[in-house]
Amino acid sequence: MAKFLQRRRGRDSGPALPDVRVAEERGIRSLYLGSDTIQSSMRLSDPIELVLTYTHAMMGFLLCAPTPSRLLHIGLGGGSLPRFCHARLPQASNVVVELNPEVIAVARSLFALPEDERLQVIHGDGVDYVGQATAEFDTVLVDAFDGHDLIAAMVAEPFLHDCRQALTASGVLVMNLWGNHPHYRRHVDCLRQVFDGRVLTLPAASHGNVAALALANSPGHSLRLDALETRARQLTADVELDFMAMVAALKRDNPHTASRLLP
Repeated sequence: MAKFLQRRRGRDSGPALPDVRVAEERGIRSLYLGSDTIQSSMRLSDPIELVLTYTHAMMGFLLCAPTPSRLLHIGLGGGSLPRFCHARLPQASNVVVELNPEVIAVARSLFALPEDERLQVIHGDGVDYVGQATAEFDTVLVDAFDGHDLIAAMVAEPFLHDCRQALTASGVLVMNLWGNHPHYRRHVDCLRQVFDGRVLTLPAASHGNVAALALANSPGHSLRLDALETRARQLTADVELDFMAMVAALKRDNPHTASRLLP
């Protein structure tokens, strides 16, 4: 049975924010935001490991952009993705924007979040931040949750358009979507409209999450899924995730791009 270590309530002033709870079970520390659904997990014996499968799928962006130098994370949670990117992509800097100050405090105190010049955490609204950024980031990773659902503003066209504007010419937007969400198809279609059809979907191995990969501009051969095995083998060795399995999942979920380029 999970042992709860800490519970922090959202602050009284400002927008209503979900309660933050932290629990520990069998060497895994997990973060909960306003519900009984685990939002982030960390193995105490190996804080860098990506415990939840949806985070593996989100790292699939490296198949399309293998050498990012500047990453933007919208939503911090327990810091799984920023922590992993900080460790496995030493050439890259990370900027994280998180609305809930209690999440930031817990990530720093209980989830081994690095604090150095390559990982900057900003307390603020991700929608506002992205709206002011222009062509600064090689990758934008959106993993935001309001305690009950995806944040509506972050699956809407204005925000997605701002994300595209915040990307470099060969950049990639990665979004954590729910495959069983009643509006999942609408979310993907909106992405395709904003990114001129250059969108791939990568289902996670469990729990129904789907990483949507939207490309600012097609990088040519990298979107030929049947030609990605060489890159996937190298990434598997360098980053220590199973990118070969990701390529197989991409082919199953995007059969139209298995042997040809996206637009």
